[in-house]
Amino acid sequence: MAQQGLPRFLGAGDFTYRGGPVPRFVAGDGSRLFDADGRAYVDAEAANGTVALGYDPKIIEGASRATAALPALPSFCESDLRVKVAQRLETEVSRAVGAPGRISFEVGGAQGIELAMKIVAANRGWGPIVTLQGGYHGRSPFTGALSASARYRQPISVGAGEIVRLPYPDCERCPFGLTPVDCESVCVSYLRFLQADQSGVPDKVSALLFEPVLNVAGMAVPPAGYLQAAVEQFRASGALLVVDEIFTGFHRVGPRFGFELHGVEPDIVVLSKALTNGVAGLSAVWAREPLLDPEHFRPGTHSSTFSGTPFMLAVVDAVLDRFADRETWTARVSQLESSLGELVSEAATAAPDVVRATEAKGAVARLLLQTPSAWKVRTAALAGAASDAPGVLLASTGMSPDVVALHPPLTIEAEDLAVVRDGIIHALRSAA
Repeated sequence: MAQQGLPRFLGAGDFTYRGGPVPRFVAGDGSRLFDADGRAYVDAEAANGTVALGYDPKIIEGASRATAALPALPSFCESDLRVKVAQRLETEVSRAVGAPGRISFEVGGAQGIELAMKIVAANRGWGPIVTLQGGYHGRSPFTGALSASARYRQPISVGAGEIVRLPYPDCERCPFGLTPVDCESVCVSYLRFLQADQSGVPDKVSALLFEPVLNVAGMAVPPAGYLQAAVEQFRASGALLVVDEIFTGFHRVGPRFGFELHGVEPDIVVLSKALTNGVAGLSAVWAREPLLDPEHFRPGTHSSTFSGTPFMLAVVDAVLDRFADRETWTARVSQLESSLGELVSEAATAAPDVVRATEAKGAVARLLLQTPSAWKVRTAALAGAASDAPGVLLASTGMSPDVVALHPPLTIEAEDLAVVRDGIIHALRSAA
């Protein structure tokens, strides 16, 4: 089937051309994007969650100046900048976990997850991995096996060993038809059943891997008690706790890191997306001592050609400067959570036949729809509430066709939030 807007010379499998209109933007400023015709759009999904600080050329300009004399390094060399950035990241994560650790770099989110699994294998051997149904950890052949959707394992099926998937942790969309009051306790009971059932989870587990908020699964916030019970149970089986903070890191869901929402203390943390404000593909993997020391992860075990590029590291350094005041950002995101909660509530009131429920957590909000019509809503919002009104970029995924998500830049202002509200209300009514 021909795809509208797909040039003949581009591969059709690219995510860009999965359906609907494909904007071509030429400039960005704050929370706004502009196309070649000068039309404005408010980005309420922050470039897939990466542009936490908005479209800000000063970050790039500063990084370019800082690395102009030496923009590239051989991959086997060390640099003062890499050491500085690693130390800053180690301090950030170790402070939140309450234990010292070490940092290693990779070039993207999926590669960061692969590095985390390599650390697991080096320290625990390669055994069963426990994940959450609905989890998403990348689309590389290996990380696709860890992600929930069978579509991500096609057309290349690469085994990642034994994968045990725990129940989908969204009490508003409970697969067992339970109310939110009962859902959490039933999932915890299921964990206990797995522990007792010899045909269920193996005695020895290498890792428990999860996202603090399940992005692709419809912005599902797992109940803290459910996660804490899983951590306790599988740690007793020898598992390392690996937290995928690729989307949630740096205040996306409120605190500095998403795992702080749930009161758990990870062994390994994977960061990406906001780390470079969407400018460059880079991930950082933190592992508590001694998982990454020379005896447990010997020199030469890992290599990544571009993860030490000075420009990328200078961008991270600039981003960390912006995020230096943790308390200020915590307060700002708390206010943004309130604003987003009011926004989606107003939208639901304006279209009660379309919206079933709403929720806001940190700088993320969602509208749970009555039908799987999220793509229609997203397309209508992009068109704008009127011919002279800005378009609005919303998030939706194939795994959750009944969820429209908002996760704008953390710096979005009230004026643009009003545009988002009007655009969503128009889009919901259009979908109806």
